[in-house]
Amino acid sequence: MKMCHSEVIKYIKELESKKHVLLRHESSNCRYTYQEEDAKIVPEYSYAKTRKAVDLLDTKIRKLRHALAVANTTVMVDEFNVTLGEALVMLAQYQNKCELLEDMSSRQQISQRSSYSGKMEITCCNYDVVTALKDYENLRLVINRLQVAIDRANLTNYVEVEV
Repeated sequence: MKMCHSEVIKYIKELESKKHVLLRHESSNCRYTYQEEDAKIVPEYSYAKTRKAVDLLDTKIRKLRHALAVANTTVMVDEFNVTLGEALVMLAQYQNKCELLEDMSSRQQISQRSSYSGKMEITCCNYDVVTALKDYENLRLVINRLQVAIDRANLTNYVEVEV
């Protein structure tokens, strides 16, 4: 069956959610405690069935992730002329850089404060804060364009998967 990348990503999340529910059920029901033999209530649970169900979900998830990984090495993000995989790495790098620039652009070029000894302490940025702010704002725009380009690639490219 052919699915666009976004559909595969959502399907993986659904399978992982099912696995989480199974494991949570297992955790709650794999043991029981009782004091009197007459009051013993054994929860419905099967170790073998649970392992089989989890293994089946893991296999499906693994195959779907592999199909996406292969596609990510070949599908191009046109506006940026990189593969989808590179674009995802680029996005993470840009977001880290953006955090740094946001911090640097929020500082005052020159600031002063009183030190513990009572003397005036002056701190100067060794860079132009206004330039850092412009770079931050420009990078935010690039990040937005890159996110849209990634979304577009995920919606318009298809992979063959077994469901």
